[in-house]
Amino acid sequence: MLNLVSATVLVVAAGVLAQGANRLESRWANPYEPFQVYGNASYGPALQLEHLFYDQWPTGLSVASNGQIYANFPTAVNYTNSKFTVGVITSFTTEAAFPSVEYNQPPQGFVNPSNLNYGAGDPDHLVSVQSVVVDALDRVWALDTGRPLLDGSVLYATTGGAKLVGFYQNGTRFANYVLPPTTAYFDTYLNDVRFDLRPSTLPSGKGVAYITDSSNEGRNGIIVIDLGTGNSWRHLDSTPYTRGDPSFISTYDGMTFQPINQEPPAGTYSHLTTGSDGIALSADGAYLYFSPLSSRRLYRVPTSYLLVEPGPVNPNAANAAIAATEFLGLMGGSHADGLETDASGVIYVGACEQNGITMYHPDAGMWMPFIRDPRIQWPDTLSVATNSRLYFTSNQYWRQPAFNNGTEGRVLPYGIFSVPISAGKVILT
Repeated sequence: MLNLVSATVLVVAAGVLAQGANRLESRWANPYEPFQVYGNASYGPALQLEHLFYDQWPTGLSVASNGQIYANFPTAVNYTNSKFTVGVITSFTTEAAFPSVEYNQPPQGFVNPSNLNYGAGDPDHLVSVQSVVVDALDRVWALDTGRPLLDGSVLYATTGGAKLVGFYQNGTRFANYVLPPTTAYFDTYLNDVRFDLRPSTLPSGKGVAYITDSSNEGRNGIIVIDLGTGNSWRHLDSTPYTRGDPSFISTYDGMTFQPINQEPPAGTYSHLTTGSDGIALSADGAYLYFSPLSSRRLYRVPTSYLLVEPGPVNPNAANAAIAATEFLGLMGGSHADGLETDASGVIYVGACEQNGITMYHPDAGMWMPFIRDPRIQWPDTLSVATNSRLYFTSNQYWRQPAFNNGTEGRVLPYGIFSVPISAGKVILT
């Protein structure tokens, strides 16, 4: 059965490529094209197609109160994803660099010229952004990993590359938090970020940013940045809560996913090893929810513990946060990339293995289906907008060459969808 499905996928993909742009667009307009081989079951509100990507491969997106959509594209050196790593949507099928082309192009290149295994340590240019988030004040934040992709391998970060950069929508930079190597290790992968801008969160009075470190290397954790002082620290560092399951095996479109290892021992079957990835704040800011990508586990931790910086002044802070972390159970049969909360407190959870999105109701501890559609091919990032719609990218993550023995399995275009929900964006100011 698996061989038949695999053969059918190849035939369908070849047909899509051969029949041009009109055929490509029809795959998004018709939920049964070209994925009918996997079944055409759908559930929930109608999908609205917001954007098609025909050029660079997206991961994150976020929507401002005026409806402007921002997206990001992790840098792949000498590949399509090297034009700009943060963009603004300019039409149904086009994007432009944000804040400018120049800010997205480090003058010395994306690779550290002194060590080609490392990304550029440029504190004043974007190297490789994994997440873009519009905060409650309508400001645009870019989370830069400093770790671009080169020849199928993710480079390590040079100090200066890993940072959180804030822009006004006119492109003016107002904040640049360059993370020190004690907070962002050379193998840290900054994945997603959430903001609580209430002055009461920390004594500096400017609010806080929470970031997941999803590194494949296993030193995962939660990073906290004091937006008033720029000081940063780590919590749940290298704990089982933030690390992926040791032998995690997932299934997409009915097929077991076991990528061929690209590094020694080459040729053997591997598995995803990504740690803490999806992240969401409760509507009142009291809890931070997170999940390792290479697992189907959901956790939450009271933010009051995360706000205490571990160190000589607070020697028990790290252990206290670990002890306060709650395991909320398994996520209904799928692991998740993106999490997001609406103003009513519902947490939306991307269901990569089910071509859909589920809902978690924290007050009841209950999971419910929200939407399922064969066009949803890996919902990467979720974003609740002020117009009470949930936006998300669909980017075919598991089909990229790095997971398929160097073979490109993704089929253009990638997309952004939106669906109506019952509440709007969480505002913590």
